[in-house]
Amino acid sequence: MENLNRNLPPQFKTIEHVDIPKSKKEILSNEIPVHIISGGSQDVVKIELIFNAGLWYQKYPLIAGICNSMLNEGTENYTASELAEKFDFYGAYISYSNSQHYASISLYTLNKYLAETLNLLEEIIKRPTFPQKELKTILSNKKQNYLVNREQASALAKEKFNSLIYGENHPYANIFEAKSFDEVKLDDVKSFYKECYTSDNCRIIVAGKINESVLNMIEDCFGAKSWNTKTSIKDVEHQFISSTDKKVFIHKKDAVQSSIRIGRPLFNKTHKDYAGIMLLNLVLGGYFGSRLMQNIREDKGYTYGINSLLLSHLKSGHFAIITEVGTDVCEAAISEIYKEIKRLREELIPEEELNLVKNFFAGEMLRSFDSPFALSESLKGNLPFGYDNSYYETFLQRIKATSSQTIMELANTYFKEEDLYEVVVGEKKA
Repeated sequence: MENLNRNLPPQFKTIEHVDIPKSKKEILSNEIPVHIISGGSQDVVKIELIFNAGLWYQKYPLIAGICNSMLNEGTENYTASELAEKFDFYGAYISYSNSQHYASISLYTLNKYLAETLNLLEEIIKRPTFPQKELKTILSNKKQNYLVNREQASALAKEKFNSLIYGENHPYANIFEAKSFDEVKLDDVKSFYKECYTSDNCRIIVAGKINESVLNMIEDCFGAKSWNTKTSIKDVEHQFISSTDKKVFIHKKDAVQSSIRIGRPLFNKTHKDYAGIMLLNLVLGGYFGSRLMQNIREDKGYTYGINSLLLSHLKSGHFAIITEVGTDVCEAAISEIYKEIKRLREELIPEEELNLVKNFFAGEMLRSFDSPFALSESLKGNLPFGYDNSYYETFLQRIKATSSQTIMELANTYFKEEDLYEVVVGEKKA
């Protein structure tokens, strides 16, 4: 065996191709699609039921999130504490999530206890009772968290930025007030549940050690017949109304730092330019070695951290630069941000820097596929767009084929200064 020389760095290799394990699709008897990712060495499984039950479909503020979070607050046969005790007894874990378009319930369990925990999951999804007492407690806690959060400049900046690019009443902005918590009605929560949490509005993703018995148990619990009210949810449309105000300052008395958001409405991952914009975003502020970090943090010392991001919604998307800086250096930091954007419009990115960012992207992508559960999260994000995880194989090739010239052209197309929205929340200078 050859001795390892620790004085020499390991050989650098680029990632030329990624083979992502494929998912398999089955259809239950009641036509619920089941996407299966089989793998891993541990005898565990994750089962996630996903519904079109996000903010997009709610008629009143907060209803979608409250409905999802109340599913485990008691069922026809178990109280909330009894459910929690049973999941603990079997060493299982259940989580709930809600987003702009979707709500999901995920069960993580040992295969040997799958029958027992799957029956509990069925109880939660099919027979919740939505107790009035628990609703009051949840609303009180959420309202308190909201009021605390409103004291943070970053929360105010995010809210205002989203309202500027999407419109105050759009689900992607998700604007609501403290009084919204007092206006939530239990009947509205129950109506939302009956409309959205149905067998014909559901898809299932299963990941882990999967065999035929796992699928048979899922069929018995969720596929043998249609469940809950069978009403196909209608596709709801919401109009995007971007503001004509491009620069907004919100005074926050005694704020130690100013919160800055600069960005614009954009497109989602289905767009032909998405790969190029993704690479541009990485160069600008998408990782720790980005230009914004090197300039604003490392060189100027204006902030502890600054980053840029691309958010891909089902119907749209946006780009944003986010940071918090001292009030005394706020104007200087904003000026430096625009300088970095201008550099991308006017100067070609050096090949060495571009190759570094491409390899960083490939490495991060590989890290996100290191387990069946991670693959299931990626699949969950791709399915609404009509993709499976093979999307990333072609996406990586697009990233690798993107040139510095292409990035500069994209910067001139999408990152003109006059197209950018700017929100600052902080103390006014004397």
